[in-house]
Amino acid sequence: MLRQELQSYFDKVYPGAQITTRHSLGGQVQIRFELGDGFPNGSTERVNQATERATALFTDTFKDKNSEVFVLIYEYQEQNIFEVDRQYLYKQFPDEIFNTFYNQLEAVNDDSFTIGENGNETFDTYEVRIIIGKLPAHFINIRNIVNAIANAEMGFDPAIDQSIYFFDPLTNKAFHMYDDRGCYVWSNKAENIRDVYSTRNNWIVDYHRPKIDAYFNK
Repeated sequence: MLRQELQSYFDKVYPGAQITTRHSLGGQVQIRFELGDGFPNGSTERVNQATERATALFTDTFKDKNSEVFVLIYEYQEQNIFEVDRQYLYKQFPDEIFNTFYNQLEAVNDDSFTIGENGNETFDTYEVRIIIGKLPAHFINIRNIVNAIANAEMGFDPAIDQSIYFFDPLTNKAFHMYDDRGCYVWSNKAENIRDVYSTRNNWIVDYHRPKIDAYFNK
């Protein structure tokens, strides 16, 4: 089962990462990249730069297009504020492959918590559709995906408001674009993503640069 396979991979490579706790996802070594910086919000120039950079970073991260990558999607059930067509994301994968994905509503932990009378912390939960797939990278229409993510807060169409993560279990590299501002590339070891760090160094978020540089200068 895809869900069990992905969680087993997390347990082995990214201890502490849980599918039901989105904010637990991440690597021991993370690089945060700027995408739309330099152009004003609401501009096509900002979206275009974010799209080009995110596409390049995805390509840099998953170089072997025949290698199978995990796709993990969180689709929130509350009405989306951007009024996007959530079917658009599904269409960026071949129908016959997308139909094999794990696709279920689950209770997911929020990043907020409640402290009970006994002092124990309990995460607040909410219902989320979790979609998990595994397919060769060349079957993913990544340019359309990152463009639609960049479009979302700009009010442009098409748009994607789901959160989507990609993991290569052979190279232990991961990619996540959160919006037009930026994205993350991560791994369990610095050497796995040193090439991305070197090639796209001028796109690294300056605020986080000291911490990021420290990973690669040990």
